[in-house]
Amino acid sequence: MTTAAVVPVTSAASSDALQELIATMALPTKRDEAWRYAPHSLLERLSFGHPCNLEPSATSEIDAQIPQLDGPRVVLVNGVIDNARSSITALPAGVHLSTPDEEARHDRDVTTIDAGPAAAFADVFAALNVAFSDEGVDVHIGPGHQVDGPIHIVTVSSPTVSSETASSETPSQNASCSRLTIRIDAGSSATVVETRLGVSDEFSGSNVGVTISLAEDAKLDHIVIQDVPSSQVHLSRAEASQGARSELRARLFNLGGAYGRLAYDVHLEGEGASVDLGGLYLGAGNQVLDQQITVVHAAENCASRQTFRGVLDDESTGVFNGAIEVRPGANGTDAEQSNDSLLLSNRAEANTQPRLEILADDVACKHGATVGQLDDEAMYYLRTRGIAADEARRLLINGFADQAVHEVPVESLRKWLAHRLGHDHE
Repeated sequence: MTTAAVVPVTSAASSDALQELIATMALPTKRDEAWRYAPHSLLERLSFGHPCNLEPSATSEIDAQIPQLDGPRVVLVNGVIDNARSSITALPAGVHLSTPDEEARHDRDVTTIDAGPAAAFADVFAALNVAFSDEGVDVHIGPGHQVDGPIHIVTVSSPTVSSETASSETPSQNASCSRLTIRIDAGSSATVVETRLGVSDEFSGSNVGVTISLAEDAKLDHIVIQDVPSSQVHLSRAEASQGARSELRARLFNLGGAYGRLAYDVHLEGEGASVDLGGLYLGAGNQVLDQQITVVHAAENCASRQTFRGVLDDESTGVFNGAIEVRPGANGTDAEQSNDSLLLSNRAEANTQPRLEILADDVACKHGATVGQLDDEAMYYLRTRGIAADEARRLLINGFADQAVHEVPVESLRKWLAHRLGHDHE
């Protein structure tokens, strides 16, 4: 079996132990259902290490890519907090932003290792994220606070050691890791925006881990924009746990990268909790855009929605692997799942894998999926009203894709997304 390529670790004992654990784990293969359509040749080229500062030659490319949103912002470049580009002064009431210290990180590592590889990590990349995310961001909203503006977390990836300059004594490191923890206390609400970007045309990778915890009656809007360059591989995994009557709404935009993977796992652990997951993936060229979504209903009277749309052109591939698990005793579950794909080329490919596992009574679960091309009748209707073919095509694509954009609760971010997608011109 192929093992992950990693830069040796010599810092802390916990990192040594975790490194030994990683050495026993294999890279995923096409036999792994969740990784069937991934470009495994690219995954094998990734090499991870501890965070490194950005090369000075790449710094000028960052600022123009970051959406300008009101409110606090934390920028991490190759896993290291960039204080010059961050803005964390005058935080709203109840908002706490911090970087886990070494003691907290050590405790996290030890806890993870003691849990055992099968219980602690979904795959080797989740273990690598824990091993090499020395810095990260902890967003904590105290009890009883409604935070109006967005909290913006920006991660930027750039290769730090090129393969041309690497030697056998200095292995090539081309991938970085970062972590984000979001904790919303009882009765509080907030909006967290993640923008994931990259610079450089060299092959490289980024690995983002997110942990979300919602207490009773907490609410969170979570918007993720993955827009790294086409030369990069982006891997991410979010794990959320929800208390009673909590509400999570996530909108995921998977746009960039040779391979862009967004995994999002939600556990509804308190009665009456609800989650609404939606997203858009927009593929071109040879991109592979991969959505791995799991919602576990573990309590009574919980509700979940999964609504994802893909627009695929050229030879791109879209993947939606969506699971609904209803555990024993989770009576009163209400769960829906839909995935619609629009193919703009006869060489594009859409792969939809809905999965339902129901082990409780008195539940309502349904799923649906469609794959199709532009509607000929709709095109004909627009053409007969004097609209040129290219413009008619653009309008139909925009109408299909813009639903996810319209549901973003931050107006300035909606405008940025519309511009990024080319949907803002007359």
